[in-house]
Amino acid sequence: MRASLLTILVALAIPLAAASEPDAPKSFSHDVDRAVAQFRDFFANSPDAHGMRDTNEARPSPDQALRFAAELGADGRWSDIDYESKARSGWPPAQHWQRIQAMATVYARTGTGAADRATLLAAVHRAFGHWIVRDYLCTNWWFNQIGVPKIVGATLLLLGDAATPEEFHYGTQVSLARYPIKLTGQNKIWLAGNTLMRGLLLRDETLIRAGIDAIWDEIEITTKEGLQPDFSFHQHGAQQQFGNYGLAYAVNMAIWARVLDGTRWQLSPAKLDALRSYLLEGQAWISWHGAMDISACGRQLMPGSPLDKASTITRVMRQAMIFDQVRAPDYAAFVARNEAGGANTLTGFRHFWRSDYAVFRRPEFMATLKMSSNRVIGTERENQENLSGYHLGDGALYLYRRGDEYIDIFPLWNWNRVPGVTCAQTVQPEFVVSHMKSDFVGGLSKGDAGLAALDYRRDGVSAKKAWFFHRDAIVCLGADIRGQSPAGIATTLNQVHLRGPVRVIKAGRAEQFDTGERVVNGETTVEHDGWRYTIAAGSPVRIAALPAVGNWQNVYRNPTTPTDDVRGSLFTLWLDHGTEPTGASYAYTAALANASPGDAPRVLANGPSLQAAALEDGTVGVVFWTAGEFGLPDGTRLKADAPCLVLVKGMTAQVVDPTHKLARLALARDGVVREVVLPVGSAAGTPVQVDWQHTSLWQIFGAGNLEAMARVRLGDGLIMEVACGIHEKRRFRRFVFSGFFAPLALVLLP
Repeated sequence: MRASLLTILVALAIPLAAASEPDAPKSFSHDVDRAVAQFRDFFANSPDAHGMRDTNEARPSPDQALRFAAELGADGRWSDIDYESKARSGWPPAQHWQRIQAMATVYARTGTGAADRATLLAAVHRAFGHWIVRDYLCTNWWFNQIGVPKIVGATLLLLGDAATPEEFHYGTQVSLARYPIKLTGQNKIWLAGNTLMRGLLLRDETLIRAGIDAIWDEIEITTKEGLQPDFSFHQHGAQQQFGNYGLAYAVNMAIWARVLDGTRWQLSPAKLDALRSYLLEGQAWISWHGAMDISACGRQLMPGSPLDKASTITRVMRQAMIFDQVRAPDYAAFVARNEAGGANTLTGFRHFWRSDYAVFRRPEFMATLKMSSNRVIGTERENQENLSGYHLGDGALYLYRRGDEYIDIFPLWNWNRVPGVTCAQTVQPEFVVSHMKSDFVGGLSKGDAGLAALDYRRDGVSAKKAWFFHRDAIVCLGADIRGQSPAGIATTLNQVHLRGPVRVIKAGRAEQFDTGERVVNGETTVEHDGWRYTIAAGSPVRIAALPAVGNWQNVYRNPTTPTDDVRGSLFTLWLDHGTEPTGASYAYTAALANASPGDAPRVLANGPSLQAAALEDGTVGVVFWTAGEFGLPDGTRLKADAPCLVLVKGMTAQVVDPTHKLARLALARDGVVREVVLPVGSAAGTPVQVDWQHTSLWQIFGAGNLEAMARVRLGDGLIMEVACGIHEKRRFRRFVFSGFFAPLALVLLP
């Protein structure tokens, strides 16, 4: 009977996949031919192929292919390329191969006339021959091992039988052959892709299998570099890389899913499910009206980067509509949201606990928060990129309505005034990686409400920072701000392109100005570009609406960096904490300017041991920086025996350990104690629900009797919770279903 009940429960919990008769096995030769044909068709004829950029390197348009052929010298060189450059990024000789691929693309494209094909092929042979003789190498290993070989392989597949024996030999025995599959994450995928292309060219099943296995193996949930349990992506250590390596990951997986479709090497259902989750539960959250969030772009803050990266992931989503047709409507919804005039249809608060990163989406705006900790790197400086981004992981809070608020703002920025950040206004130190030296960094969500906290410790400055997200407002709190800096210590509310007038409301009187500076003391409201900032009395409020001049050379340096100064105008709003604050604080709310002030959340506490805010629907967010007790608005007392974050609504709460170190904590409501077993391992830092109204089995048996607890997402809103242990010398298991199923089943085992 017990076995039967368990069988029934499992059968109910796990939806059956639709069965279908497998196709008759195809020959190896047939599958190679199909993969090569699909590769050639995709890269030659798909409108998305060129726009799906898996690097930040410039990629010339195939539309310029005939011009490239006409401008190619008799010696196979282009006169405008510096072939002797030692640059580590934007390496000019790579343009040689990008132009070759552009010409090969149009050569292979359906509909290209015979005369143009002949012209392009002759130019490809001449340029290819020059490279074979010189075999240029870059001081950056990436171009030698990945960047150039992957274009060589693609070019040979596009040329097919038109490649010369010398070109085929160089590609298969030199360029693609000298670097084996190694490294981790996206770097491994690139190398594996090169091996796969070599195998297709040589029709070598061993090479093909090695490449495919290495690529598909990276579609797995890991706590190392790669796809994380929260569906963020890490590379170069524990560092969120949605828009850099994680974008290349999405591009390459989409390409190989298309190329290998219908072959023995196609994406398996399990791998497809993981890739789908990354696209729809990770990447789908971070772009707004055609621009990727700054905090998702990584170190690549070049001209147009947020637009280019959002365009790339949009193209990936269009390809996913083809290789994952079951979820085509969801991918199509992303595409629609990011087209001109598209309405936002994805709302909610999502905290990526593995990456100290949060996204808050409402119908009319998006806000993102990027933090860092001893666990998570905030940002990196590499290959002369991200030269000034020292504070990008220090609590950066970006506010978007249209999506263009920060486009190409970076040369104009004061990089000590990154929106949301509290820091000393001194010259930044040199850095390779930058992160907060603290453990208490995290967040949680409950429906459309979210909470995040950051124990700020940087260059002698410390602060307790908290953010409360709900509906159309964000409450930002700072307490116990301490430090010394001759240049002053400041908290920046925003630094954004100046769009329209600035309106300042003080003591019921409003002033509006287009340019200039103001310093205001006491409670103040400032409005600009559709946002309202309501600031409590405290540190002086400084407002600037001024012209700015800067240069991209302060952001990144390579041969493609623009050298001319950039001019614009910025709106900057910040709080001046002075040169030696000893316990300073701030409290402000950012909300849409057309939102009703009566709906704004209320600050309940803002001190060094506890911060709290009451949200519009009765939810209360509490940050316990230390063990303590707090009186909720309903008159009950909430007590925690360890530092934690709590969101309370009614008689339930969500609690999380932002340090990721605790195994359990006790949370009490008017003396009714709930012993909370906290997630560990890869789930550390995720919330647990606490209920003071209903008694569940784990409360009956007691947390001390539990051997294990697990919460498993089965898909389509179905969740199964499992607990097992010993009670009164009898083993038990518990299954709780939510979503479509509501029953609770208990099985006692002898």
